[in-house]
Amino acid sequence: MSEGYYGRPIVKPPTWTDLIPTYFFAGGLAGAAATLAFAERTARNDRLARAMIFGAAAGCAVSAFCLIADLKKPERFMNMLRVVKPTSPMSVGVYIFSAFSGSVFIAAGSEITGVARSAGRFFEAIAGLIGPVMSVYTAVLVGDTVMPAWHLPRKTLPGLFAATSATSAGAWGLLFASARDNGSARRLALVGGTAMVAVLQALHHEIGPAQAQAYSKGEAGALARSARLLNVSGIVCAALGKDSNAISRIAGALLLAGGLTERFAVYRAGCASAKDPKYVLEAQKSN
Repeated sequence: MSEGYYGRPIVKPPTWTDLIPTYFFAGGLAGAAATLAFAERTARNDRLARAMIFGAAAGCAVSAFCLIADLKKPERFMNMLRVVKPTSPMSVGVYIFSAFSGSVFIAAGSEITGVARSAGRFFEAIAGLIGPVMSVYTAVLVGDTVMPAWHLPRKTLPGLFAATSATSAGAWGLLFASARDNGSARRLALVGGTAMVAVLQALHHEIGPAQAQAYSKGEAGALARSARLLNVSGIVCAALGKDSNAISRIAGALLLAGGLTERFAVYRAGCASAKDPKYVLEAQKSN
């Protein structure tokens, strides 16, 4: 690691805990799952729609816990809702998350209880429309920071988050819907998993070989390689398990693990690029 001023990093690394990359993952899954639930409801595939809206609710619950727990005090989240800053991705993101999660919980509650079905379907549609934004807004948030490994690929990072979210949502469908009903989830997982490989290559090309080392070396590199193995294995199982519930569930588990691991790889890369001044100095030269 290069030396900074008096041996200190030039850029202060993020003080977030591992709850935040988990929040990124769960929120992305929830967004893509809600959109697929709405699409399948429209196509009258109620079994898959039901599984996906429950997946969206589970993702929102995990996201809310991780976000509030990382803030240490629940009232800090409420305080964030008191201020609206259109120029701040974090401020806008809080409102996106609140509107989305509220809609998902109402839709899932209606699905479980059978109460107020019309309202449940309305809020399911709202969640489905907000879902794509929910899937990628955290990429915009981290791209707006000064961490070189996040800021430099700010054009391709949303694509990576979108691909990971799609893969994870498809994986949820493979896990919790039968092979007879999960065709759309399987296709989403395959498209997302394939896109993830392509977007990662584009990301490395965008930031250049020197900066790409933040993603390929150290803990971030180990996580990225694990994510790639899990993702490719999951894609193969998803393609082969079209008529098998068991293989479909294996594919879903592999792809979910790969999506989570990829989020952690991105997070660790950002932290590494902040701690090592060579990435900061290279970023300044490129600008």
